[in-house]
Amino acid sequence: MIKYDKLIRDKIPEILKGKKVKYKVHTANKKEYLDKLYNKLIEELEEFKTNPSVEEFADMLEVLESIGRFHNLDLQEVKLKKKIKKDSNGGFDKRIILEETD
Repeated sequence: MIKYDKLIRDKIPEILKGKKVKYKVHTANKKEYLDKLYNKLIEELEEFKTNPSVEEFADMLEVLESIGRFHNLDLQEVKLKKKIKKDSNGGFDKRIILEETD
């Protein structure tokens, strides 16, 4: 058997079962779940860096939203805060790099 020890999407066990693939899973406790979410975010970011695509970006968003739900963050409130911060401080579209200050 191939070892993975990583967080997978909820329907993957059903998909594996349908393909008659033997597998072993367990349900993570809260600490393990959060650790695996952060690991998954890094994994998805690396995949996006290698292959910037809508699919890879969607994977990153899915993980970020799961992290937000874990911390009981209201996603509508997050979107509003994002807009407020962009309106007041701008975004990152101008590619400005701060080199130093006094």
